[in-house]
Amino acid sequence: MTVNSIINLVLIAILVICAWQGYKKGIIMGIIQVLVIILSLYGAQLLSDTYSYEVIPVLRPFVSGYMETQVEENTYQAFGYVADPLTGQYDAPYSSTDLLLSRPEMRETVISDTYKSLGIYDAMAQTLTGRTMDYIQQNNASVSSAIVTVACQSVTWYAGFLLAFIILFAILTVIVNLPNLSFKIPYVGIVNDIGGVLIGLFVGALFCSVVVWVFQFAGLVLPEQSLRATGLAAYFLDKNLLANYISL
Repeated sequence: MTVNSIINLVLIAILVICAWQGYKKGIIMGIIQVLVIILSLYGAQLLSDTYSYEVIPVLRPFVSGYMETQVEENTYQAFGYVADPLTGQYDAPYSSTDLLLSRPEMRETVISDTYKSLGIYDAMAQTLTGRTMDYIQQNNASVSSAIVTVACQSVTWYAGFLLAFIILFAILTVIVNLPNLSFKIPYVGIVNDIGGVLIGLFVGALFCSVVVWVFQFAGLVLPEQSLRATGLAAYFLDKNLLANYISL
């Protein structure tokens, strides 16, 4: 079984399970579950906005050297230099910093290529590139320094958001299910059933969006081309349903 088939099966399973749960719970409990997810998303964004940046000073020393090497390599490649196959060194007469200073219009290309070389998908790489260019203009920073800063900010924010979402969703789900109530609209069972299924599918779509959103940082393991060959994953990647609720 291929990776694409496994991803498709996982996403289909999420949709089917959520639809079945929606059918069993009915429309009212389904709406409550949607509210739990939305509250978890907003709460995760708030917590990550508040606390994630405190981790940056700890993370920066670990990533700065690697990121600066990636910037250097992508700069030389963007300017047409080729690494020696034996030593891996670039026979360039200037440093990568001097090259970018001589042709500042190349900065955006180098920044984008650097993020993509880290396994970040195109759309997210473009988002991070825009943030990096803004940081350079606002702080008169070098490309290497700006990429290190934005990369650290992004890693801590996204990791914090995902962790906070999982924790908040688990806590709120437990709280909602403590009374063990089952609300049903009386005398209109078909409305409960159909409405519950539709809401369950919507909940499943949100969960699938979270899963695919995580994939866009895993390009070194699962390239974007491979994910886009997976029908459902490509759909959720392009739709980006999470963007309707939070600013990622």
